[in-house]
Amino acid sequence: MWRRLGCVLSCSLVALRLSGLLFLKERTPTGSSKAHKHLWALPRPQHSQCPPNLAIANASLSLPSRHRLFLTYQHCRNFSTLLEPSECARDTFLLLAIKSQPHHIEQRAAIRSTWGRAGSWARGRQLKLVFLLGVAGPVPPAQLLAYESWQFDDILQWDFAEDFFNLTLKELHVQRWMAAACTQAHFVLKGDDDVFIHVPNVLEFLEGWDPAQDLLVGDVIRQARPNRNTKVKYFIPFSMYRARNYPPYAGGGGYVMSRATVRRLHTAMEEAELFPIDDVFVGMCLKKLGVSPIHHAGFKTFGIQKPLNPRDPCLYRGLLLVHRLSPLEMWTMWALVTDKRLKCAATP
Repeated sequence: MWRRLGCVLSCSLVALRLSGLLFLKERTPTGSSKAHKHLWALPRPQHSQCPPNLAIANASLSLPSRHRLFLTYQHCRNFSTLLEPSECARDTFLLLAIKSQPHHIEQRAAIRSTWGRAGSWARGRQLKLVFLLGVAGPVPPAQLLAYESWQFDDILQWDFAEDFFNLTLKELHVQRWMAAACTQAHFVLKGDDDVFIHVPNVLEFLEGWDPAQDLLVGDVIRQARPNRNTKVKYFIPFSMYRARNYPPYAGGGGYVMSRATVRRLHTAMEEAELFPIDDVFVGMCLKKLGVSPIHHAGFKTFGIQKPLNPRDPCLYRGLLLVHRLSPLEMWTMWALVTDKRLKCAATP
């Protein structure tokens, strides 16, 4: 086992080298400090033309200014496709749609060589892996991404800036791509490129579900409150969202949807106003559709918490998805979890 692990680590090292605001004029909410009163009185941004590449990211801007920029271009919802994979096969059972960034070459390499590749563990089911990207400056060069797309046929990139506030654009655009090029996939797993997915466990879970029935399952968060702290990226002003709590939503690190829910979500997203937090946006659309997300303890979108050991391969064997692993950790854990010589006392 350790010889195999050593090989995996060596290969991983080689791969690592190669590889504003809708601020209405309203009174300040009760309890707001005087220092924040100006946030609630900023004028509503006017409709603006869409730039060729929607650039939200700017580290020099304050969060309120970035929110204003977001809402200035909130109506910009149609961006061209730069790189596109082949269509899904008609018998695709599970589409793995993974949010990535152009410079995350190591993360994509780790996924392709571990849980993202088809194998005997796929139980004979047809899988398809697709990475969802925006544009992130000159690094890596476009030629490198074009080569990666040609080599692996799994890059789906659009002409908008890679930014946290544009993740909702990814949600909308991948829905459109699925409606055009992957309509027959029975299920879709949406996740980040730092998640470890135990695909055999996911497939086993899905065996009992009908893709024609609504399903969205993951690490469901309930009664979450909008963050009013202007210093964190999850900040949402009262004028943008007035309710006390968000609707139930699955953590964006990873969740699974049925074909029926994907199709209904597409319709809801096209009609909804964009919101800067993508997983909350999905929850808002689910509420509009009357679909309740299902919580499953096997989705660890906040990682494995103590007192459990976050590096116990026997624990991973009993889970569906674990968030926040580095590429090296993913290679290492995959080697351990799939090693038939690994002896576990019992499945957690």
